[in-house]
Amino acid sequence: MITKEKALEIVKQYLQDRKREYIFIVEKDKVRYEEQKRIGYGKYEDTKLNIFVVNYDIEGYLEPIPHFVIIDAEKGEVLFTLTSHGYAEEWEDEL
Repeated sequence: MITKEKALEIVKQYLQDRKREYIFIVEKDKVRYEEQKRIGYGKYEDTKLNIFVVNYDIEGYLEPIPHFVIIDAEKGEVLFTLTSHGYAEEWEDEL
């Protein structure tokens, strides 16, 4: 299993690789660990995994908009990014 610190490093690199800009990202002590969560999207859909959830915010019109990167806690693989409008990878991969 990876650590919270490693999960945060993975997310920061993922955001940089995908050229996503953000105004805030949580510190390692705010990275959430959740056990046996059913995955609702992507190649592990309907599977239960232990995950880390890393929150970052992008600039919004009136207030920052939260996004949540979900990471497999065992493998360190980024599963998807949950936003208020769905999954970021859906529209990024279409471009």
